[in-house]
Amino acid sequence: MREIDYSNYYWKDEKIRLRSIQEGDWEGYYTNRFDTPARRLLQCAVELPPTIAEAKNFTETYA
Repeated sequence: MREIDYSNYYWKDEKIRLRSIQEGDWEGYYTNRFDTPARRLLQCAVELPPTIAEAKNFTETYA
């Protein structure tokens, strides 16, 4: 595969490059679910406790 030129790419700059979700990202998704104040502000609700299975299912679905 040839190298990609990111110089004019909207989703990348000198510090950040966004990428799609990958199956190996489940752990980060899982640990972020323990930030209750942020989750409440984003969704205006309190969620059920996170599970590893739910986190893996999320990343498999959206990878």
